[in-house]
Amino acid sequence: MAVNNSSNGVTVIAKETKKLKRELTLLPLFGLMYFTVSGGSYGIEPLIGWSGPGLAMLLIILTPIVFSLPNVLMVRELTSMMPAEGGYYHWVKQAFGPFVGFMAGWNNWMMSLLDVPIYTVLAAYYLGYFLPPLREGMTVGGIELSANFLSWLVSALLIWVISYMQIRGARLSGLFTGYLTIIVMAPLVLMTILGLYQWVTGGVTISLPFLPEGETMTGALATGLFVVMWNYMGWELPSVAGDEVANPKKTYPRAMTLVLVAAVATYALPVMAGLYGVGADDGRYQIWGIEASDEEVGIIGDLVSEDATPEEIAATEAQLEEWGVDPTSATGWEFPDIGHAIGEKMGSLALARFLGTILTIGAVLSMIGLFTGNSLGGSRVPFALAEDGMMPRWLVKVHNSYGTPWVAIVFVGIIYSIFSLSAFAFLVVADVFLQCLVILAEFGAMWKLRFTDPNRPRQKVPGGILGMVLVTLGPTIIILVAFYSQFIEEGFQSIGWALAFMALGVILYFPFRKYLKPGVPDVDPYKEPPGEG
Repeated sequence: MAVNNSSNGVTVIAKETKKLKRELTLLPLFGLMYFTVSGGSYGIEPLIGWSGPGLAMLLIILTPIVFSLPNVLMVRELTSMMPAEGGYYHWVKQAFGPFVGFMAGWNNWMMSLLDVPIYTVLAAYYLGYFLPPLREGMTVGGIELSANFLSWLVSALLIWVISYMQIRGARLSGLFTGYLTIIVMAPLVLMTILGLYQWVTGGVTISLPFLPEGETMTGALATGLFVVMWNYMGWELPSVAGDEVANPKKTYPRAMTLVLVAAVATYALPVMAGLYGVGADDGRYQIWGIEASDEEVGIIGDLVSEDATPEEIAATEAQLEEWGVDPTSATGWEFPDIGHAIGEKMGSLALARFLGTILTIGAVLSMIGLFTGNSLGGSRVPFALAEDGMMPRWLVKVHNSYGTPWVAIVFVGIIYSIFSLSAFAFLVVADVFLQCLVILAEFGAMWKLRFTDPNRPRQKVPGGILGMVLVTLGPTIIILVAFYSQFIEEGFQSIGWALAFMALGVILYFPFRKYLKPGVPDVDPYKEPPGEG
C-alpha cells in the first residue's frame, strides 16, 4: 500500500509540473528581473548619508563591474546548463549534494519571507503622503483605527491583488513590471535632467567629501557595502521560474544584460543629479537616507556626537531647519525630498511640489514592483523543493488554466500577510548575509561542475580558468570585506539572526529527507526546454 501511495504521489507531481507554461519572454522577464535586482533609485539614499558622497559614487560605479557583472556571467553559465524550475537550488545540489542544495534554497526562501513583505509596508507608508489616516489613524463609527492597522490593511490588499495577478500568469506579472519600470523611471529621469541643469547653470563649484566627517573607512564600508550590494543583488533569483521562461538559454542572458545597464543608470544618474543639483549644499548629503536610531529624539541624535555641547546641538538643529528638515523627524532626505529641494532651488514652489509628488508616486509604484518581482522566488522555491521531495507534495499544484503554481503562491501570500504585521527591516543585514552565502555556493558550484561535468553544454564564462578566477575573485572579496566590516562594527549580533534561520533549515532537513523524500525521484535539471534540444 505504501508503494502505491508513493507511486501515485510521483505521478501527481509529474502531472502537475507538466502544466507549467513557458510565458516569460524578454520584456516580461526583464520587468521581473529589474524589480528583483533594482526597482528604481529608491533605497540607495542611505549609501550617501552613511558612507559619504565620494565613496558612495565609487561603490555605485565599481560594484556593477566587480560584483554584478561576474554574477551575471556565473548565472548565465549555470542557467544554460540547468534551465529548470528551482534554478540555483539545482545548481548547488548538483555540485555539492542534496543537503547543501536544500540549504541554498532554504536560505534564499527565508530571505524572501523576511524581506519581501517590507515592500508592501513601505508602499503603504509612501501612500500616507496622500492618505493621512495611514500615518495618523482615523475613527469610523466610534471605532478608533490605528495607523498601523490601516497600513497593514493596505499592505495585505496589495499582497493579495499581486498574488492573484501572479496566479493568472507569470507573463501577466512580467508585463506589469515591465510597463511599471517605465512609469517608475519617468519622474527620476525628470529629476535627473532638472538637477543637472540646475548644477550646470548655477555657476557654483561643488566640492564633495569622500567620507562623512569623522567617519573611518571601515565604518563607512560596513554600511556602504551592504547597502550597495543589496541594491545590485538578485540576478539568480528569477532562475527559480526556469520552467516558465521561454527559450531560457537566450532569454535569460539578454534580460540580465538589459537589467545591468538599466540598474547602473538608475542609481548613478539620479544620485549625481541630486548631489550636484542640491544635495551637497552646506553638507546636506549627511541627511540622505538616514533613519533615527531613537525615534523619540529624531535624526538630530544621529548627527551630533554624544559629547556635543548645547551650542553644537543648537547649531545643528538650526542647520537642519534651514534645509527644511525637522530635527525630530524619524527620517532624513529621500528622493521625493531631494526632488522637492531641486524645485525650490530653481525658484519654483509649484515645481518643487510637483517633483515631490510624482517622486512619491514613483516610490509607491517602485515598492509594488519590488514586491511583484521578489515574491516570484518566494513561491517558486517551495514549489521546486516539493517537486524534488523536500517539501510537502501539496505545494506541487499547478493551475489548470493559468499554468502557475497557485497553491505555493497562496501559501506564501499567507506568510507574507502575517509577516507584514511587523516588517523585519532590522533584519536586512541577516538577509544580505544569507543571500551572499548562497552566491558563494553558486560560484563554488560553477567551479565544481566545470571539473566534474566538463562536457555538459553551457555558455561558459569567457577566458578559461583565468576568466573564472577573475569572475569569482571580485564578488568573493566584496562579500568577505562586507562580512568583516560588519562584524568589526556590529559584532556577532549582526549575523546572529541569519545563523538562527540557517539552524532551523538544518533541523528541518532531516525529517523532510526521511518522511517526504522516499519514493520521489530527483528532478533532472539538465533536461532541454522545448525547442532548445
